[in-house]
Amino acid sequence: MGSAGDEGVAPRSGLATRTIVQRYYAVSLVYALASGFLAGVYPLFLRSRGLTQFEINSVLAVYFMVTFLMDVPTGAFADALGRRRSFVLGCALRSFAFAFYFFSRSYVPFLVAETIDAIGTAFCNGAVDAWGVDALDEAGFEGRKDAIFSRISQLSSLGVMTTALIGAAVATVEIAWPWLLGASGFFVAGVVGILMREQERETAHLDLAAVRRAIAARVGMGVRRGLGVRQVRLLSLAEAIVLAAWAPYWLEWPLLFKDAYGVGVWIVGWVFCALTLAHMIGAEILSRLVGFAPRRRHVASGLVIAAGLLLFGAGWLVTRPNHAMVVLFLMNICLGAREPLARAWFNEQLQPDDRATMLSFRSTMATAGASIGLLLGGYLVDLRGIPFQWRVAGTLALLAVPCYWVLKSRTAGAAPLSVGA
Repeated sequence: MGSAGDEGVAPRSGLATRTIVQRYYAVSLVYALASGFLAGVYPLFLRSRGLTQFEINSVLAVYFMVTFLMDVPTGAFADALGRRRSFVLGCALRSFAFAFYFFSRSYVPFLVAETIDAIGTAFCNGAVDAWGVDALDEAGFEGRKDAIFSRISQLSSLGVMTTALIGAAVATVEIAWPWLLGASGFFVAGVVGILMREQERETAHLDLAAVRRAIAARVGMGVRRGLGVRQVRLLSLAEAIVLAAWAPYWLEWPLLFKDAYGVGVWIVGWVFCALTLAHMIGAEILSRLVGFAPRRRHVASGLVIAAGLLLFGAGWLVTRPNHAMVVLFLMNICLGAREPLARAWFNEQLQPDDRATMLSFRSTMATAGASIGLLLGGYLVDLRGIPFQWRVAGTLALLAVPCYWVLKSRTAGAAPLSVGA
């Protein structure tokens, strides 16, 4: 059985599994570093420009709506023309979007910048995971990928924590400067993306019309298979519900804790690090669990129930920021364990040739849920406040449990399921 340290050589990629894992980690980490400068500062920046909570949420909802429309086509692009090309193009678009944000001052330009950033994100979504998983499979890796996803989650969290502190410190001087740091970070991430070596795809003889037809065919296949395979459909629906519940929370806790502590923007960076540390602890706990694969539905259901109840409880403790911090810390441990479990479980359902397309289908479902959750959450906050919205979101999260509960986990190494399974 292969492992992350195997020295076998991939038949087509020409890379040892250890090298593949190292490059997988490197690209994921640099991408996370670029994303972290705005962590926590993002809603504070928008509020400083005079936006209401509904407008703040609607800006991010536009981001999710655009990725909802673009994720499957860009995933098809990655499958047809190369995961590395897709990732590098996405990083270039995100770098431009962050620079555009820096120069924007009002609601409409924010929507334009968010649209560009969403298109760039769609090109990146699934490309790195699809490259890493397929390269490992080609190299003969047959072990559990849960541990790899857990390590990537931890590395990404550590990277985001580091740049979040930098971004919060810089924002104390000028609230818009983190956008320039993020633009530079995505430029570097695109350069590092060259490490994603893969089999050359024969695109030189394809004209634009042929490329469009190939992508359209893959889009149709992705939607049909995503809706046609029960496991893929239910796991994607669960992700949509989870994102609907927690997407508004991401924009609300920075505002709440900055106002509650009243000591400046920098406190948001440290709160973010505490919550991210909890996320890493959850991922580490999952990576150390052995033999739980046949009980994934029980573990996933339990984690969602616990996280939903904790968010509900935090809604009653917002006037006591220290108590709310403890509850949200525990909630993020649950979320940190759920994420790599759900990613590995979903990847086991996929065929190598359409992996990026299907990962994008999952992301499409998730972003649709997030868009709905953000708009509803922004409306509820303006109407009744953050505490009420958190109680509603915690209750909503429980709707994901039936999606997990009715599924049976496959054992590692079993063949991916086909349409109609």
